Amino acid sequence: MNVVLNVDEVQAILARVTGAVLDNVTLSPEGQAAIREWRMHRSPGTAEMDDFTLVLNEAIGNHIDERTNRMLRLKGGLYVTERGVRS
Repeated sequence: MNVVLNVDEVQAILARVTGAVLDNVTLSPEGQAAIREWRMHRSPGTAEMDDFTLVLNEAIGNHIDERTNRMLRLKGGLYVTERGVRS
């Protein structure tokens, strides 16, 4: 499976997650300000948001790859899976 999010999709996720944290977690005023500042630096069109989008896409891809079993049939009936080799 291949999932690639664009900058707008990542911005929407970022807004929902940080909003949920700010609304539902008891934080000090300094903690809330730090989250808001972190989010502000990742506005659409900034280099930080572009970098964050790349990192998030890589993390999602790695998460999916780690949980996906793959099988490949090679000549002679050998199957290779993520967890090892069997004939």
